[in-house]
Amino acid sequence: MPLDHTILGKGVYTPARAARLARTTTQQVMRWTRGSDRSEPLWRAHYRLLDDDATEISFLDLVEVRVVAAMRRAGVSLQSIRYAISFAQDRLGIERPLASHSFKVEGTALLMEAAERDGALLHLSKGYAGQSVFREIIEQSLNDLEYDNDLPARWRPKGFREVIIDPARRFGAPILDKFGLSTSVIFKEYREFSDLGYLASIYEVPARVIKAGIDFEASLEKAHGQGSA
Repeated sequence: MPLDHTILGKGVYTPARAARLARTTTQQVMRWTRGSDRSEPLWRAHYRLLDDDATEISFLDLVEVRVVAAMRRAGVSLQSIRYAISFAQDRLGIERPLASHSFKVEGTALLMEAAERDGALLHLSKGYAGQSVFREIIEQSLNDLEYDNDLPARWRPKGFREVIIDPARRFGAPILDKFGLSTSVIFKEYREFSDLGYLASIYEVPARVIKAGIDFEASLEKAHGQGSA
């Protein structure tokens, strides 16, 4: 995929990187955004509009992947999710409902109605009633996003206030917000040197901020190692 003005500010994520951030698998990211021999994609990923062979996805796609991954972990069928997307597009009049602020506000009722019309069996976690689970999924998936108008502009991962994922910075790679340092680079260097003070010194960044970046990447590593639904 060419690096030109068409990707600036959109974020660029390989399926593997997107899977790590969304706590799912590369295969699922590909299935949801590109489809398979047996099914169409849930939506047409942004960069496929530029190049049909592109496998990378945008920040907006990443947010949607994250919502779908959360719904799948809660046992919501792909059929219900697919129907919910179409249903929300019709009801809300927006192209990308899973990422929109409108979906965050109205998504619970829409998902419930979509599931009921689809007739799919929902295996929901924690023994909650369906509507409570849907509400929890939506809130947990979207409540750490910052919006411009109706669409997400930045992601501040919950529990890691020093970290930001901003498609307008470093092509959307997770960074330390105030310093612009890649959390993945810091994590790799910490693995090599095992010295928080050293990294804080060479980067001239407070040790607590360096640690926040390391902890964030460690949380992704742990989730990836445990596998995903």
